[in-house]
Amino acid sequence: MNIHLHRLWMTLLLLLVGLPGPVAAQSGGPGEVGDAPPFQEHIVAPGETLFSIARQYGTTVDAIAHANAIPDPRQIFAGQRLVIPSALGPVDTWMAHIVRPGETLHGIARQYGLHWQTVALANHLVNPTLLTVGQVVRIPTGQGEATGALHAVQPGETLIRIAFRYGVSFWDLVAANWTDRPPVALSGQWLRVPGVRPTGMPSPFLRIDLSPVPARQGDTLAIVVRTEKPVALEGRLFDRPVPFAEENGVYYAYVGVHAFTEPGLYELTLTATADGEGATVATTIRVEDGRYGHERIDVPPGRANLLNAQVIAAEQQRLREVRALFTPHRYWRGPFRLPVEAAISSTFGTRRSYNGGPYNSYHEGVDFDIGAGAKVYAPADGVVVLAEPLAVRGNAVVIDHGWGILTGYWHLSQIEVAAGQRVRAGEVIGRVGNTGLSTGAHLHWDFWVGGVNVNGLRWVAADGPGAVPEGSAAP
Repeated sequence: MNIHLHRLWMTLLLLLVGLPGPVAAQSGGPGEVGDAPPFQEHIVAPGETLFSIARQYGTTVDAIAHANAIPDPRQIFAGQRLVIPSALGPVDTWMAHIVRPGETLHGIARQYGLHWQTVALANHLVNPTLLTVGQVVRIPTGQGEATGALHAVQPGETLIRIAFRYGVSFWDLVAANWTDRPPVALSGQWLRVPGVRPTGMPSPFLRIDLSPVPARQGDTLAIVVRTEKPVALEGRLFDRPVPFAEENGVYYAYVGVHAFTEPGLYELTLTATADGEGATVATTIRVEDGRYGHERIDVPPGRANLLNAQVIAAEQQRLREVRALFTPHRYWRGPFRLPVEAAISSTFGTRRSYNGGPYNSYHEGVDFDIGAGAKVYAPADGVVVLAEPLAVRGNAVVIDHGWGILTGYWHLSQIEVAAGQRVRAGEVIGRVGNTGLSTGAHLHWDFWVGGVNVNGLRWVAADGPGAVPEGSAAP
C-alpha cells in the first residue's frame, strides 16, 4: 500500500475512535481554519433562569439546553454547572438585541446592516421566521458575514456521518473547526460546516415562512415553502391535511384557524418528496385567544322557525359542498377590497346568543350597516360557484377565488350574477337586502379558508394574507 495512503487511513481511524494521533488537517487561507469553539462554565445562582443566563452571555436558551442535555429548560437548580457554548467567537464580538413586538429577522438584520442569513447563522435559527417577543438575538460585530451552516452534534454522531449528511469533505469539516486534533467528546458542540447554505433544513427544503406567528383564533396562517427542486408537498395541521398550490417554483398554503380553536401549541408537519426520496420537517404553531366579545340576537317571531335544526342542517350541507372546493389556480391579485363601503355593525368572531339562549355559536363573518338596494362588489377576481336563495342566509352568492379561498354574501335583495360566471374585482354581484334570518337590511360577508370561517378584514390589509405571493400575478 502506498505509504501516504496508509497514513491517511490511520489518521482517519484515530479521529473516529478519538485516540491521540497526528492530524493531516488541510491548510488554507485566512478564515478557512478556525480555533476550537470556546466554551465557558457558569454555576447557577439562586433565582437564575436559563433565559437570564442566556441574556448574560449573549446566547440562546436552546443553545445552553442542548449543550448541557437539559430536556426541560425550566428545570435547573442552584449550584448546577452549565457549559455556555459560544461557537462563533468571544462574547465581546457580539451585541444583544431584544426582539420587540412585530419585529422580524429581516427587519432586525437591516437595522444592523447585515444579511438576514448572517444573523440566522449566528443564532442557530432552524426556522428564521419563528422569533418570539423578548427573545435575545446575537448580532455579530466587527466580522464579515458568517459562511456555511451550523450543526449541533447529537449523541452518537461522528464527524464522518456529519460530513456525509452535508455532502462536504471530511477534512474540510475538520479544518473549519480545529487547528489540532478534534476533541474526543463532540456531543453538544456546534460545528461550522463550510460551503453549505445556512438553513438547517433537510434537502430538498430551502426555506419555510409562516405568518402570522403566533396566530389568533380566526386568523389565516400563510405557509410559504421554497425547495431546491420541484417536489410533491404535503402538510398537516390541526389534525387535517394542508393542501399546497405551486406558483413560479414556490409552494403556498393557507390554513384557517377556527374561531373556537383552543389556545395552545399545535404541530405543523411538512413532507416533500422528489425523485422517490422524501424529507419531513416539523415546527410548532402557537394559537392565541381572539378576545372576541358577546352579543344577543333577538329573532323576530315570524322568522323564528328558521332556527329549526333541520332547516339549518340542510343549508349547512349545501354550503359544505361549496366551501370544500380547492382550485389550484389563483385568481386574486394582492389584498382584497371591501364588498361595500359602509360602517361595520358586527365583527367576526363575536360569541352569539339567539333569543336568550347560550352563547354557543359565533358570528361567522362581518356585517356592514348599509341600506337595502346598495350595490355589492366582488372584492377580488374569482368564479361564482353559488347564486341562489337559501332559507337562513337569504339570497346568497359565493365566489371561489382559488387556492381554497372563498367568499360569501348573504341576505341580498337581488342576485346579479350566475353560477359559473367569471367576475373581476369591483364588479357588481348583487344588492343589499333583508332576506333570510336577518333583523334588518345589511350585508353579511363570509370569508372561508380551507372550509374554515376566518376574519375577512385581515385579507383587506396591505400586509394581510392576500399579499403573501410576492412578485407574481394571476392571469
